[in-house]
Amino acid sequence: MTPAAPPPLDPDEARARILEELSKAEYDDSPGFIQWLLGALEHWLTEVLDGIDGSSTAQAGIAVLLVLVLAAATFLVLRRTGLIRRSHALSVTARLDAEPVAGASQLRREAREAIEAGRTDDGTVLALRALVRDLEERTLLEVTAGMTAHEAAHRAAHPFPELRGRLLRGADAFDTAAYSHRPATAKQADDLLRLAEYIAESAPDLSDTEPAEAHASGAGADT
Repeated sequence: MTPAAPPPLDPDEARARILEELSKAEYDDSPGFIQWLLGALEHWLTEVLDGIDGSSTAQAGIAVLLVLVLAAATFLVLRRTGLIRRSHALSVTARLDAEPVAGASQLRREAREAIEAGRTDDGTVLALRALVRDLEERTLLEVTAGMTAHEAAHRAAHPFPELRGRLLRGADAFDTAAYSHRPATAKQADDLLRLAEYIAESAPDLSDTEPAEAHASGAGADT
């Protein structure tokens, strides 16, 4: 016996329900990203739903598809805003734009203390935050709301191109510490802190014009 198809799903109602769910306050930690996600999702759903021919089979398929889209979009929002993490693992925030803003030297000290105390996840997170904060203090990097570790690593590689590989490995270690069910290792934490210390003592390579264009506010740093 063929199971009955679900009741017809009104396209406008389906779109409204998804946008309402993703607009809830608990997903509002990263306004720029969420605004982009909602806009992109609404545009995509509009195109898909407008193409429905009204048959029960199509309606059933679209209903399943919308559930999958909602689940995937919700996961991305929660992951991006840091709400998906091992709640017992971190005692520090993983946000690169965390308030109040601490100085790079202070963050490096806190990272070293955490590593020496065996809190490798905290140490890893603090080490990358120290690295990013140092570049921000030197106007070599502009930290934006919701910036991810890999976004920061790619941008930091502009003034330090020879360190790109180490920066990307550091971003991987950060993601492990902040979001994975596996803890960051002591070596990962120490390597990232050493990288932050090395960059703090190194002169940037400003021969690439892209960083200057992307971060015009720091254009006077070399004068």
